[in-house]
Amino acid sequence: MRWTMGRMPAMAMVMAAAAAMAMAVAPAVSAQMPSAPCAPPSGLAGWAHRHPVGAATRIGGSPVPELHLGDAVDLGLVPIAVLSVAAPLGKPPQESDHGGLVTFRATMSGTYRIALGSRAWIDVAQGGTPLASIGHAMGPACAGIAKQVDFALAPGVYTIQLSAAADAVAPIEIVRLP
Repeated sequence: MRWTMGRMPAMAMVMAAAAAMAMAVAPAVSAQMPSAPCAPPSGLAGWAHRHPVGAATRIGGSPVPELHLGDAVDLGLVPIAVLSVAAPLGKPPQESDHGGLVTFRATMSGTYRIALGSRAWIDVAQGGTPLASIGHAMGPACAGIAKQVDFALAPGVYTIQLSAAADAVAPIEIVRLP
């Protein structure tokens, strides 16, 4: 009995030290855990109702999927090695990257936002000429949106070229801003 009671203060110190370490680690662990799901930003109502679409590997010859305003899709990408780019890539590709091509028709002049659910490079081109973006923002991670990129577009048909994607699927939606 004397041996057990003599060891109790030492045991209490060990337990206190372990509790202090757990409390110090807790903020780092909770920062890594994803937050609860949230609604997508205003205007991206289609985000919650995506459907699969396969991206094209080149413009011309094969049908190229056309994305429509407010129609969110899970875009199936291809290995970057088989992609025939529509415009010069905005970021040098890595061997393990994925990419793909789709078209989009702007019916009115204005600012169009492309929301993407994974990290990838977004180029918008018309006739093989890449267009400069006018804005970038991170999306709310809780909604599954990694980034949002804005482009000022006139009426016409545009090619959206994704590259530098680590994943083989990229959730994407296009909306016109008010």
